[in-house]
Amino acid sequence: MRTPILPFHSMRLACTVLVAGVLLLSCGFSAFAAETPETPVPPTSAPLPPYPEDMTELYPTDIQIIIEGDARQLIKTYILTETQDPADISHENFELGGWLYILTGITETRTSGTDARLHTETVEINTESNDLNTVIKQLAPTMDYQSEDGYTGTLALDLSSVTCDAAGYKKSSYTVSATREYPHLSANDLSLIPKTITDSGRTLTLDDVTWEVQNYVNVDYEDIPDSYRAVATYTASASKSVVTGYVTTANYTGEVTKVVTGDTVYTAHFLGSEIVITPEPTPTPALIPTPEPSPSAIPKPSAAGDDILDRILIGLGVLTVAVVGVLYFSRRHRAKQENDERTK
Repeated sequence: MRTPILPFHSMRLACTVLVAGVLLLSCGFSAFAAETPETPVPPTSAPLPPYPEDMTELYPTDIQIIIEGDARQLIKTYILTETQDPADISHENFELGGWLYILTGITETRTSGTDARLHTETVEINTESNDLNTVIKQLAPTMDYQSEDGYTGTLALDLSSVTCDAAGYKKSSYTVSATREYPHLSANDLSLIPKTITDSGRTLTLDDVTWEVQNYVNVDYEDIPDSYRAVATYTASASKSVVTGYVTTANYTGEVTKVVTGDTVYTAHFLGSEIVITPEPTPTPALIPTPEPSPSAIPKPSAAGDDILDRILIGLGVLTVAVVGVLYFSRRHRAKQENDERTK
């Protein structure tokens, strides 16, 4: 029967020593890990707040650079509406293409235009006649026009538009007369003359009679009227409507214009000056001797590192002693067993 290299109690002792050494080493590494400084986490910066939406910024509609010899001038043109404020135009100096531009002034110009349209104005006058030749003499050939919304101009009379209409009527009375002759009457007696007649559907009454001897008879050497002729006048009252006057209407036509205010133009003038950069002299590099490190400059382990290193060395020493002791006692025990077998 083969004798085991280590008895049971020796194996248990060796295991105990090994476990103790492992625990000692683990404590040292744990302490080293615990004392290792942590890398600081950089703080995260919060995002910048957005620009306010109501921030007003005006941009030029045109930029011109005028070069006259060595001088330069930059002109920015802004066209502003009624809701924009000219105070928002930038007054800051700026650099462009190697030139520095400085604001020298801002001018303001208001644009305007003319709006034209055809206009007809109707006038009315009262006239006593409706004869166009007479009426036209009473009308002016032109007239000045000005509207409430600012349109002005000179209008000319349109002769084809002149018309005359009755302004009104009134009732007027008059006398109607008619004449009748009655010849060959035996006497100048009114009873022989009709007292009324009808003329044009109107009844007229006898108003006057004129007698004339139509024929004479000689009796006893004396002329005696033998027959008469009567001229009778008949009259009657009548009425009619009479125009009291006329209303003459005429049109005056022509082009009228109005000045319309346009946009407001602001012009910013910048005077340019060239930016001259003077190069700096390059210094001559000097020979710098390499310094030898001093003993004080060599980094030394910290106290915490020394403590951890001591623990590790102690643990390794204990572990080595334990292993050597186990081997030593195992060999002695084996040699004893061999001696016992020999004596038997």
